[in-house]
Amino acid sequence: MNAFFDYFDENGLPPPKSGKVAAKRVRFDLPRKSKVSEEDIENTTTKIATILINDETEDQQKMERKKRTQEDMVADFVKILEQMMNPRQAVTSFFSAAMGVTAITVSLIYFGNLPVSATNAKSLDLVLLIYGILQIVLATAFFITCMQTTIAVSKGVKDAFQIIVGLFVALIYVAVSLISLAVGILGFYKTLCIVSFVEYEDQLSHFFCPPPLFYTSLVMFILHIVLIVAKCCCCK
Repeated sequence: MNAFFDYFDENGLPPPKSGKVAAKRVRFDLPRKSKVSEEDIENTTTKIATILINDETEDQQKMERKKRTQEDMVADFVKILEQMMNPRQAVTSFFSAAMGVTAITVSLIYFGNLPVSATNAKSLDLVLLIYGILQIVLATAFFITCMQTTIAVSKGVKDAFQIIVGLFVALIYVAVSLISLAVGILGFYKTLCIVSFVEYEDQLSHFFCPPPLFYTSLVMFILHIVLIVAKCCCCK
């Protein structure tokens, strides 16, 4: 009994606790159910395979659409080249080549042999020479383009190299045609400027021009205007 009463202090309270009591944690592990059925696995695998097949199908469709677009573009280029290089254009190109050879021949005969005072004849001779060279280049470009187009059509639209070469030469043909058009109009203008004042005998005159040079220039540049109209009609 004395020990019991000694436990309390003079105020009748129990003595204060010394030290800390560590808290205990209790963990409750509940069993988890992580069973996956074989049917769910098969469904997931089927979905993944379907997605992969759909992706491959879309890629193939995109490639086919791209290929068809390229083939359509190439086919359009071939149609344009065929329209430019028709048989009627071949006739005009033969005629232009003959005109070019004639113009170069006549201009070279008098090139450097004209009097110093014959300024009009010199300029006319130079224009005739340039015009003849351009006509030869035009005829050559035409037949190269025609040959490349024929090869491309015979091999089909898959032979893109032949079509690209044909298109490139066709662009050169168009550019040279525009230059030749300007030179021909200039030559026609120069010929008309001296047609009323041309002098065949007085070599000291500014209007002196040998008859072969003058008449060749007159005929060439008149035919040039006629060929422009003919080529425009042949392209239709």
